[in-house]
This record gives sequence, C-alpha cells and structure tokens, in this order.
Amino acid sequence: MKKSGRIFKDELTGTWFIIGLVFAVFAVVGIIVFAISGDYLAFGGIPCGFQQVTHLYCPGCGGTRATWYLLHGRFIRSAYMHPFVPYYVADYLFFMVNTLLVTFTKKLGFSKYPVTITIYVGLGLLLVQWIVKNVVLIFFHIALI
Repeated sequence: MKKSGRIFKDELTGTWFIIGLVFAVFAVVGIIVFAISGDYLAFGGIPCGFQQVTHLYCPGCGGTRATWYLLHGRFIRSAYMHPFVPYYVADYLFFMVNTLLVTFTKKLGFSKYPVTITIYVGLGLLLVQWIVKNVVLIFFHIALI
C-alpha cells in the first residue's frame, strides 16, 4: 500500500504504534493462555502477592477477571471488575485502526488523535479505581471484587 503522506499531531504516534504491534503479539499469546486455562487464572488460581501482604487491592486487582469477562462478551461485568481493561482494549483497537487509516488513506482516520493523552487518561483511571476500591474496603469494609 502507498502511504498517504498525512502527518500525525501527536509526535509519539509512530512509537506508540510500534509498541502496539508488539503488544498485539503478547495479546495473541494471552488469548491462547486464557483459552486453555482462563477459568483457573481468573478465579483464584494464582493469588495476588500484594493483596496477601497488605490485605489491600493492588492497582491490577480484578484485571485478570475483567479480561476473562471481556473475552466472554460480558462488557459491563468487565468494567465493574476493572474499568482500565475495557477502556484500554477499546482505546488500543481504535488507535491501531485509526493509525492504519491515516497512514494508508487520504481521508479516513483522525490525524489529530491524541494517543499520549488517552494513555494518561487510562493511567488516571487505573489510579482512581485503585484508590476508590481501597477506600471502600478500608472505611466501609466492603470488598468490591
């Protein structure tokens, strides 16, 4: 295919795209692992070391279950378990398709897509959900996941 010659507003788009391609390889391996032993991994197979030591949620607690629910089409349950997971899957898919469209077409895609900002938003979401889960656990003694 011939490149369109359009320039991305975010200077790191090319770097993020390469990282995204590498991530795609790991995602395929992860999907295969989940197909083989997803139930075991998602529902107590490997305990969280952070949670065992501190009795608090780690920033990733619920992420494996959220991934399992997402792969089984249970999007709301996935977002409840860990909102970071469905956010990043949607952001990743949109970014990768958009980058290909902008690179190889003249009119399709958004060359001003702020990929670095969406990554920071996702990291903020990760931090906020971690704080909220632990505040509810510490002050109200309610285990959310």
